[in-house]
Amino acid sequence: MKLPPCPISWPRTWAVLLATGALAIPALHAARDDRWVEIRSAHFDLFSEGGEAGGRDLVRYFEQVRSFFQQAFGLNARGRVVRIVCFRSARQFQYYETSKIADAAFHPGSRHDYILMKEDQADRDQMAVHEYTHLIVRATNHDIPVWLDEGLAELYSNLEPHGSFVLVGRVLPARAQALADGRWIGLRTLVSADRAAEVYNKQPDAEMFYAESWALVHMLALDNAYSPQLKNLMDALRTGNSVEAFQKTYGKPIEQVEADLRAYLDNSRLAAAVFQVRLVLDSPPQVTLKAGLEARLALAEMLLDHPGRTADAGAAFERLLRDYPQRPEAEQGMAEFLAHERCGQEAAAHFERAAALGSRDPAMYLEYGRVLAELNRPQDAVAALRKAIALAPALDVAHHELAILLVKTGAFREALDEFRAVRRLPPVEAPRYYYNLAYAHFRLGDRDRARELAEKARQAARNADERDRVDQLIDEIQGGR
Repeated sequence: MKLPPCPISWPRTWAVLLATGALAIPALHAARDDRWVEIRSAHFDLFSEGGEAGGRDLVRYFEQVRSFFQQAFGLNARGRVVRIVCFRSARQFQYYETSKIADAAFHPGSRHDYILMKEDQADRDQMAVHEYTHLIVRATNHDIPVWLDEGLAELYSNLEPHGSFVLVGRVLPARAQALADGRWIGLRTLVSADRAAEVYNKQPDAEMFYAESWALVHMLALDNAYSPQLKNLMDALRTGNSVEAFQKTYGKPIEQVEADLRAYLDNSRLAAAVFQVRLVLDSPPQVTLKAGLEARLALAEMLLDHPGRTADAGAAFERLLRDYPQRPEAEQGMAEFLAHERCGQEAAAHFERAAALGSRDPAMYLEYGRVLAELNRPQDAVAALRKAIALAPALDVAHHELAILLVKTGAFREALDEFRAVRRLPPVEAPRYYYNLAYAHFRLGDRDRARELAEKARQAARNADERDRVDQLIDEIQGGR
């Protein structure tokens, strides 16, 4: 589908907004960017204003925590690099995380997941693991109630690596003190998804919400009377509300669970769990100094994925263009923003500028090719996708996009070569992959192979429209049309 023309001139519009103060953006000028440090490991990309040493330690700790979740539970944060941003300024943190009660935050994104933190947080490691646990839970694709999500994050927040094992379940003193001194939220209210969300967003009750969620999950996971049924409870939570799930799983009303929880906390010692794991770093982290451009691009991308922050993202990309006029990364960032906003012509112009400035980012040429294809510029799109593949021969998605484009242009034998180069794709791409591969074989005269692939496309179809399209192809293959 061809992209509609962009209705306004973005650079001029953002310049006007900035000049009039319509967008209150905190000062992040290029002159101050030199203090940013980027530290990359195999699975994390950390941006810090606090220096190299502390950032290295935090990245190593994150790698250990990831290794724990992977080995203990088989969980792996969607298999993509996680970005962590540590702010020196509380004002900067509050601009990107608008919650009034958060000291750290997790933001899921379309290409990266983000964890935002304050640099000088006293319990930085604990906050980091709390937010990473949210990310891990989200990767399971299970929609769990807020009390369980926060309770799990608190339970694992202070896990302790000790050589070849990890200790989970140590008491959180602040949470225990809050429970001892404060007025409890009734457990029925706490676990009721709609009411718990209201409690969670109220400043006076937020601390008690966290404390009770931690205590409840601690008991459910580690107490001998409750832990054997935890999996059954998780299953019940998927089909009913929390109060009903407790009754179904444990055969007791939620008020009795609350009484059991109070008795559990009255014990002088709480249980903990020990996991035998191998905690190693794949390779030493790589450090880039003066990484302000990279940090600001990451934050602008995060804003673009954040509901209601599109204008802020556009302003951030515009400022980057102004501060780094000769950097292809800034042009690429603006191009991706414009593509996101369905402004194809303008996006293509910025991609072209990034290429002229010498970009060697295969992801840039992949997105450039997609935009050109939607603008009905197939030959230019093929050139861009071939450039992406030249820079990253193992980039499966580029081979896939090029193969489909070659099918559309009638270059069926070339398309088959590109399809053969694809090793792995996300399951969501299966219908498109099999349909286009089937069509290429059909047009080359191999009806048997085409029919076989079309049946796979139909099995992978996710909705009626996709099935109808495949059925039309099957009819054509069989000579019915």
